Amino acid sequence: MSIENSALLRRAAAVDSADPSDYDGNDGMARRRRRNAEHRRMASDANVTRNAKTALGGLAEALPGLVCAYGFDDEGGGRLLGSADLATELTATSGWLWLHFNLANARARDWIEEHAPLPDSAKELLLETDDHLCLIAEDDALLGVFADFRRELDHDTQDIARLKFALHRRTLVTGRRQALHSVDEARRAIAQGQTFEAGGTLLEQIFDNFSNQVATMTRELADKLETIEDRVVDDRVDPDDLRVGPVRRMALRLNRQVGALRIHFAALVENPERDLPEDVFAMTERVSLRLTSLGRDVEAIQERARIIQEEVSAKAAEHMNRQLSTLSILTALFLPATLVTGLFGMNTKGLPFDSEEIGFWYAFLVCIGGSGIVYLILRRLGVVK
Repeated sequence: MSIENSALLRRAAAVDSADPSDYDGNDGMARRRRRNAEHRRMASDANVTRNAKTALGGLAEALPGLVCAYGFDDEGGGRLLGSADLATELTATSGWLWLHFNLANARARDWIEEHAPLPDSAKELLLETDDHLCLIAEDDALLGVFADFRRELDHDTQDIARLKFALHRRTLVTGRRQALHSVDEARRAIAQGQTFEAGGTLLEQIFDNFSNQVATMTRELADKLETIEDRVVDDRVDPDDLRVGPVRRMALRLNRQVGALRIHFAALVENPERDLPEDVFAMTERVSLRLTSLGRDVEAIQERARIIQEEVSAKAAEHMNRQLSTLSILTALFLPATLVTGLFGMNTKGLPFDSEEIGFWYAFLVCIGGSGIVYLILRRLGVVK
């Protein structure tokens, strides 16, 4: 085990053995527990990556853009391939092969173009710079561009990235320009002993990983909307504190990706001229159903967020109107006083109460009386209740 991974595991163990009283309440302990789980997953990911690099050996040096290579037997068990295994797997007649490339590497792109056991149309899609979502059934192969979430070294992100793939007979080739969440989850599943009987099964797992991540984000958005809904009906809450915009923006981003994928998968399923093996077509049907259900959930969140934002906008307008109404009433009440002080401030001869010892109080009573008359008029008009 590397020094870095050992440090991660020691930090996780320290949290496990710590006294809860050492932390700031249950919330602080819960945050540290979540951080502990993240450290363990980071160590697991590092082990998977290190094992892949060790197994690739000379293959990684000869082909730097190859992120990982797995060979699967007839029962679906996968193993990392080394430099001596790839040529054998490429010409084998049993089992199947998964090659995952970093498409930003020129040598990887050259290998795909010259040696990948794929139709020309699949190679063209993998190598072209266009990253628009698509799904194509051609030359007995399934190829396309799928959405996924970008992943940093130590955490997942909500940034959308692209995964290109081509499934042809017993070979699955995938490629990306940035580290992806769903692919890393699939690699972790293989390392934990999960079996995949065919390339379509693994591809479906990758699609499901993305769907699960979207579903998790959708539930989080729903929880945020419920909290905002409870605060919308509370008149004591300032409308400016109700931030619906970020929720709508995230729902829009998710709906844009899931909606496009729904269209592509539905079009393939409904295409009578599709050229796919039955098991691969069945996989696309299952993914299409999952995306349809997921898309409806995202659309519901988006519509719900839109309605709540309209309510928030209406509440903000009502709040502003109340403030303006209060300001207008105060202005009207002080108008007589303003008039009186303006008249007495002219400093001309003949001003009333000029010779009186208590002239100020007479003027003050005139101001109060004028404001009282204005108040009664406003009450009669229904402006003040």
